[in-house]
Amino acid sequence: MSDVTTRLKLPYLQAAQAQKHVTHNEALERLDLLVHLTVGAFDATTPPVSPLEGEVWAIGVSPVGDWAGHAGEVAAWSNGGWLFFEPQNGWLAALATELRIWTGSSWDPIDMGALQNLPGVGINTASDLTNRLAVASDATLLTHAGAGHQLKLNKATAGETASLLFQTGWSGRAEMGTSGSDDFALKVSADGSTWQTAVSVAAGSSQVVVPLDLSVTGQISGTAVTQTATDQTAGRLLKTGDFGLGAAIALGAGDDLDALTASGLYYNPASGNTTGNHYPVAAAGAVLNIRRTSTNWVQTFTAEGGASAAEDVRQFTRSIGAGGWTPWVEVIHQGRIIGTVSQAAGVPTGTVIERGSNANGAYVRYADGTQMCWQTATAVDCQTAQGALWANAGVQSWTFPVAFIAAPAMSGSAGATGRWLAPATPSAASCDYLVLSALSDAATHQPSLVAIGRWV
Repeated sequence: MSDVTTRLKLPYLQAAQAQKHVTHNEALERLDLLVHLTVGAFDATTPPVSPLEGEVWAIGVSPVGDWAGHAGEVAAWSNGGWLFFEPQNGWLAALATELRIWTGSSWDPIDMGALQNLPGVGINTASDLTNRLAVASDATLLTHAGAGHQLKLNKATAGETASLLFQTGWSGRAEMGTSGSDDFALKVSADGSTWQTAVSVAAGSSQVVVPLDLSVTGQISGTAVTQTATDQTAGRLLKTGDFGLGAAIALGAGDDLDALTASGLYYNPASGNTTGNHYPVAAAGAVLNIRRTSTNWVQTFTAEGGASAAEDVRQFTRSIGAGGWTPWVEVIHQGRIIGTVSQAAGVPTGTVIERGSNANGAYVRYADGTQMCWQTATAVDCQTAQGALWANAGVQSWTFPVAFIAAPAMSGSAGATGRWLAPATPSAASCDYLVLSALSDAATHQPSLVAIGRWV
């Protein structure tokens, strides 16, 4: 029988051997050097100048010095000298984190192909036929080996599932991914069997669907919300106060209503420049700007009244189209029907009806330019012969309570049966008349005078 072991060449203790401890210690020394083999270098050719006890090197080809003649062997420094070992096929040796295997002629890196197509991998736990990779730990780190890192979940067809499932006590509570279709969904469950979709995103349109009530605590910020009071970027959420919702946007002296393009609610806190800024009247008030297209929109201006009376509420509107801006037109309401009528270039600028009276009678004016004046005149007798008739003594004259723009039409009654009113040709400001009677009449009857014409 050989006096050493077959693989590691460990010396056997012999029968009747003296100093058996020497042989035993030699075997232990070899075991200490070769088990869990760690080397200072692979393919080394030059022995180190000051080796440390227990250091080992894997010698390469053409070694020199004390290693000469030991190519391909393993050199170990022990007890002040070199020990040489011939590696066997399959020996493993480590250099820091590098692991190599002796193939019979060289130390080669471990073939990672041996780790391919494993039936399962369990780290600190056991894998099974469903969970081929199983990990039991406080955390799992997947980091980049370059600029980035992707975790890929692939499914065979759209009707299958690719998702992340979150469990409590091995019972599902939340799941996100593409389950049953290519739409991305987030689902939750209270018991692992009944599931509700909290939000889904359609694969074809990117449309977000929230089937249940959505509750958001706190404020949404960033580019998800509008950035200015008139930000028209599509898809952004509207903040309170934007476009005048909740708080009107203030306009200043430099804001021209012709250039007000964004729909919204605006407020002019002071009297505007009606010429330069294109307000209908010089007054503080609110502006409603409504766009229909990029070139068509409507503006409404409501002037702030100086008092709390109905007639102080004034509202104007206009629109713009291919022909440019229309003139401002005032919206007439019950508080603005009766008042002072006015016009500019034939367009009414005041109320619809104006009524008044003075010592010369009463009058009414309409926004279309019509004017009526009337008066109940002083009573006269008819005792002056006028041909076959009788007349009042002396021509009477009626000065209209307000002037006409041209001579009006005169009419009226003499105040009693058998009497007639005979007006002369009127002027724009007055008209002469006589009262005629078939009989001499001293009765005191008051003529009623009416003039109809235009004030403009």
